[in-house]
Amino acid sequence: MFEKQWGWIGVIGLAVLLLVSPPTDAADRDFSKANTVRIGIVSELQMSTGQGIVNAAKMAAEEINAGGGILGKKIELFIGDSELKPEKGVMAMKKLVLDDKVDVLIGTMSSGVALAIQPFLSEYQIVFMTTGSASPDLTDNVLKDYTKNKYFFMNMANANRQVKATFQYSMDFVHPKLGAKKFAMLVENAKWSEPFGALKEELEKAGMEVVFYERFDTDLKDFSPTFAKIKSLKADYILHVISHAAAIPLIKAWADSKPAPMGAINPDSGDSKFWDITGGACLYEVSYNHLARAALSDKTIPFWDKYTKAYGGVPVYTSGYTYDAVYMMAEVIKKTKSLKTNDIIKGLENTSFNGVLHPQLGFDKKSHDLLEGRTLLPFVQWQAGAKQVVIFPEKYKTGEFVKPAWWKK
Repeated sequence: MFEKQWGWIGVIGLAVLLLVSPPTDAADRDFSKANTVRIGIVSELQMSTGQGIVNAAKMAAEEINAGGGILGKKIELFIGDSELKPEKGVMAMKKLVLDDKVDVLIGTMSSGVALAIQPFLSEYQIVFMTTGSASPDLTDNVLKDYTKNKYFFMNMANANRQVKATFQYSMDFVHPKLGAKKFAMLVENAKWSEPFGALKEELEKAGMEVVFYERFDTDLKDFSPTFAKIKSLKADYILHVISHAAAIPLIKAWADSKPAPMGAINPDSGDSKFWDITGGACLYEVSYNHLARAALSDKTIPFWDKYTKAYGGVPVYTSGYTYDAVYMMAEVIKKTKSLKTNDIIKGLENTSFNGVLHPQLGFDKKSHDLLEGRTLLPFVQWQAGAKQVVIFPEKYKTGEFVKPAWWKK
């Protein structure tokens, strides 16, 4: 989801890598002759969401291996660190393919990293499934040039669907339940968040007033003037769209400034450690977590509890997507009895999988995006005692919304 904008140096460097990278037959191994199935994980090991990718992949692989593997062949995981940098992501991917000779690739929470990797997939003829990148450009590229980009799949709610979910939350919960008519929007200036300009338009079409709209720099540290401005405009509710960069200073400034209630998108807020990291400043904040301890499917709560016991913290949004991705890859390889890239592609295009995040996961055959309606985005509020409570949609509620103690409307 998160990414820095690249400079010309990064673009030139990637162009050079493209020119010097030779084709490889690292993928397309003969399944009957393979001793193991080799899965490469591209992640951002410095981030909680990057660790969530690795932890969930390990958990899924261990479960599959304990059950006999894939037709007797154990899964081996190989980890590559992108360091949240597109050029580092390409280097990590190249090592996984050329040196570790992985059969498939999974991971990355960064749209910038995924977009940098995507052009190489056809060259190496290897399948890559992202489990955290949200830019619609990724699947648009598949739709525009299927032959070149058919190797890419998105097991993640893209930004367009996140816009739709946030609009639904605003109109079906915030407006009627809290009486909000005046909205403020704080949107980080990043590739993945570009579609959120449409959210402003949709709110205004629905009769709401967006009294404040700002795309802030991801390096911004002082949000006090921003919240002072929002208070002066008498906003009823604040929709924040942020992915890691400035989450902590933003939340602390919000708690200090005491403006309107706030909630929309903050992946860091899904981490159980966020309460301690912010010193409890996240009390009353709302964010959809993609994943929550609620019955999104019959697998969600068992997965949540096992992950929490194994890793001492709750699974973050990338964890559920990655866990499901490893299982989907394993199921396709088992059904096709093949590690051939084209067999894996066709298998994924025809899969219907009961996952942690949805009971019927599957991909659009033309864009390789998740099928419409196959993402559930529960909105979760931090409440007293460091509790994370699902408040919307109604079907998955685990508690009621609590207004900030300072908000008297």
